Amino acid sequence: MIDEASTVPELKGLLETVTVGDLTRTGYPVLHPRQTVREAVASMRQCRHGSAIVCDEGRLVGIFTERDLLRVLRDGGIESTVADVMTRDPRTVLTTDSLSTATKLMDRGGYRRLPVLDPDGRPVGVLDVKAIMHRVVEHFPEAIYNQAAHAQLLARHREGA
Repeated sequence: MIDEASTVPELKGLLETVTVGDLTRTGYPVLHPRQTVREAVASMRQCRHGSAIVCDEGRLVGIFTERDLLRVLRDGGIESTVADVMTRDPRTVLTTDSLSTATKLMDRGGYRRLPVLDPDGRPVGVLDVKAIMHRVVEHFPEAIYNQAAHAQLLARHREGA
């Protein structure tokens, strides 16, 4: 049996001690604002990443995500430039920020991905929800893997008289 009373403080401790830099995904696509959406998609596919950071002269100016791509596809602008459709001046986190700080920001803003900057403000990667969840699963495997599937938690037959 999993002791929830000890798991919650342990999870809180994990989120407060692990830094964004510990989970930052590298090997992410970097785009220039003048590139086309078609080029952005090719770059994202090549890197197997659901987003790309957009930089001009080494400075972060935006992020292009799957959500942006869906908007473009809806509007038929695949030949648009990344600058026309990216999220400008996105919220960011620093490599030194805790996962607690990052998850609060993600939750409040509805973000699945955040560009990560080093202490000097240079982009170094992307933090995504998947990386955070992998760390939680690594830390609490018995709590995660021993949970019944949602379908198993629902009553299938009426009980009683």
